[in-house]
Amino acid sequence: MTPEQADRRLGVPPLPPRHVARSRLLAALDGADGLPLVVLAAGPGSGKTVLLADWVLARPAPVGWINLTTADAAPRRFWPLLASALRAGTGPGEIPPSAAATAAIGGVQSLLDSLPDSAIPPVLVIDDAHLLTHPAVLEGLDLIIRGGPPRLRLVLAARSDPLLPLHRYRLAGLMCELRAPQLAMTRGEMRALLAAHGVTLPAENLDALLARTEGWVAGLRLSAMRMEGTEHPARFVSELAVDQGSIGEYLIAEVLDRQPEPIRRMLAETSFLDEVTGPLADAVTGRDGCGDMLAGLARTNSFVVPLDAAQTRFRYHQLFAEILRHDGRRYDRCTVPDLMRRAAAHFERTGDFRNALYWAAESGDAQYAAAVLARGGLAHAFVHGVDLSGLHLESWQAPALPGRADAAQAREAAVVSSAVVAVMAGAESAASDLRALDQTADQLADQQLSPELLVTAGLVRLLLGMKAGDAQAVDEAAGRLLAPSGHPPGYRVPGLPAAVMLAQAATQFWHGRNEDVGALLQAALREAERDGPPVLELNVLAMIALTDSLLSRPHHAGEAVTRAHALLRQHNDLSPPLALELAAAVRSLIAADLVAAARATERALTSGYAGFDPGLVGARAVGQATMLLASGDLNQARAVMNHASSRSDLPLLVLLRETLLADIETIVGRPNAALGLLRGCQDGDLAVLVALPRARAYLALRDLPRAQHCVRTVLTATSALVSRYNLLEAMLCDAQIAQLKGDPGRALEMIAGAMELAQDDIVLPFFATQGVFASLLARHPAVAAQWPLPPEGVPVHEIMPGGRPDTADLPDPLTEREHAALRFLAAGLSTAEIADEMCLSVNTVKTHLAAIYRKLTASRRKEAVLRAWELELL
Repeated sequence: MTPEQADRRLGVPPLPPRHVARSRLLAALDGADGLPLVVLAAGPGSGKTVLLADWVLARPAPVGWINLTTADAAPRRFWPLLASALRAGTGPGEIPPSAAATAAIGGVQSLLDSLPDSAIPPVLVIDDAHLLTHPAVLEGLDLIIRGGPPRLRLVLAARSDPLLPLHRYRLAGLMCELRAPQLAMTRGEMRALLAAHGVTLPAENLDALLARTEGWVAGLRLSAMRMEGTEHPARFVSELAVDQGSIGEYLIAEVLDRQPEPIRRMLAETSFLDEVTGPLADAVTGRDGCGDMLAGLARTNSFVVPLDAAQTRFRYHQLFAEILRHDGRRYDRCTVPDLMRRAAAHFERTGDFRNALYWAAESGDAQYAAAVLARGGLAHAFVHGVDLSGLHLESWQAPALPGRADAAQAREAAVVSSAVVAVMAGAESAASDLRALDQTADQLADQQLSPELLVTAGLVRLLLGMKAGDAQAVDEAAGRLLAPSGHPPGYRVPGLPAAVMLAQAATQFWHGRNEDVGALLQAALREAERDGPPVLELNVLAMIALTDSLLSRPHHAGEAVTRAHALLRQHNDLSPPLALELAAAVRSLIAADLVAAARATERALTSGYAGFDPGLVGARAVGQATMLLASGDLNQARAVMNHASSRSDLPLLVLLRETLLADIETIVGRPNAALGLLRGCQDGDLAVLVALPRARAYLALRDLPRAQHCVRTVLTATSALVSRYNLLEAMLCDAQIAQLKGDPGRALEMIAGAMELAQDDIVLPFFATQGVFASLLARHPAVAAQWPLPPEGVPVHEIMPGGRPDTADLPDPLTEREHAALRFLAAGLSTAEIADEMCLSVNTVKTHLAAIYRKLTASRRKEAVLRAWELELL
């Protein structure tokens, strides 16, 4: 055995038991054969040494290996050690003992000259190369790397970047790099490692383990070892252990114990933060210089991950953060809630109210959270659409003012109290809260308030007005906030005017006051583009898309949707707002694309936070019920609307709810019940919107004069509430009346006008009434050829308001009266009960039932109902 072979510093470490080869990384090392330098830089336990050992042991070409120590990093010891490593790798006699005997550059050149000529230059692996700091050693390595065609290939494994000009090597194409992200195990590699230890985990536990360890090799290997042979290995996925052989023990020994006490304490006291910066860490810990500490830890790959190129923002590896929180128990200077309050105070000072509110709430200090809310947090949340439900203000109590409290303290306390009330108020309590607010109106409008408090006071009234459905209160509050006096000198909240105009436009829309909605939204969009954050611009565009979709202005809505999606692509942190999903559902439903409408409705139902506009929650329920009605699920549609009845008192949504319920009653054969529901909606500014549901009910009763009167109300209306869609529905309803009167010419005239008005983007009313006009269209193929149809793949048997299932497949289709009687028949009503519901004599009902049996080729009631289900008539 040669001296070199006996030296442990020169031996390739053995592979660990149950080793799993990592083919993608081995291939990357093989692919760097033509380069003079390969660098593996990552923290401890990232698998650098094992990967290189696996690679070296499989190579046919000569390889030298150095397990570097601190003592061997000095020039007088390093260069002889390097020569010994090369002799051990290439074989005795290849490199003379005198090679690199000196630390000078000449010795390095002599070493290179002594290397044997070979098509494949020898490889030298230096493990723990981060220990190399002496300038003479670094200069010699630089000569090897940049000395022309490689005579020797260096592979450096280090916990931090070697102190070499890596940027030059990178630009010159002389180097291959493998860093922590590449060295992290993939899901497949992790599964193979667990399998080698006889461990099998369900998919969700695999995902959780990979997320928790972030693919860190040592963490996964230690986890596999702890799981091996246990009855319930999944319980170790989320377990934090610091005992012998655990991940915690490894991190404490390899990382934490190597840190100076100030750094260790800084890490522990900031471990609760998802993201940390130098100034934030300074504020939380009360010490200066934390930014330099964090940058140094990131450079040494000590489980502190930089989040930006400038290395000013950092996060802790998930497992490391868990160990840090455990380590924090060693310190008793501050509790975690105290540290969170310090973080909140830092964010408030820097104007980051989203994080200030978040950490104030996390600290559990409702008093402090309420104060931050009043001092600018509410304005920030209103502009940015921040969900305030997590502030935990339920435990807030108005603090008792000291006996000598001055007027300023009383004014501030009043604003704080009102801000809490505005956030916590529901639709039921908002009106009374608004009235109670009038009692403190003088305090809340006092110009001696600070600018932040003055703006908050205005927003409180606006929000309570929105929740209470009080359009006048909203208009008054918006007027004050948008007036020059609403902006205290030297104080402004970017985007606030746009957010106020958006709220005012939405409130007017939900009250059916459409005259100024478009102008307000366009003004809000201009302000948002000029002065607001991208999320506010997105919310304005979404509301424009929704209102224009509901008012049957598809081209305007399409432009807003296109711009909204461009914003979403530009800003990855934004997500589609509820209004945008509702707009997509409305547009798809109008086009009779029920598949796309169902998808958009589903997205709307799962979109979470609905923002500060209470109308969107009610609109979501109306959209869901409309989609269910379109799918023929009448019972579920009714249930959704009945549940929504207690959640919104906004006039437009109340009316839409009643018209949907009335249409359901008409469809199931209870037109009198439908008219009863609409009786209270016949007067007022929104009355024109109930005319068509009433017309459909009268049609079901064969009361053609009253149906005609309702239709004429819509066709002759000048109200901005009547959309192109409403007019089209009215024209088709008029055509149906003409058909029943025996006037096919008039019916065809109205159908032609409706098709012209549709402009190829409104299909649903045609889809809904196709069965009604089946016989007429069969006699006029030219008109039938132009009849708008839904997209391919949409089932043609869906039940829609105003129509009934297509019975054209029957040789003798059912009449409207027969179809209504059939529904009652299926519901189990007796002949007398059917007569009562339909306001007919019992003999007339018997005549209808006989016709139904004949047309359905049935001999009795049960058989007729079964046949009707087969033909999808029910």
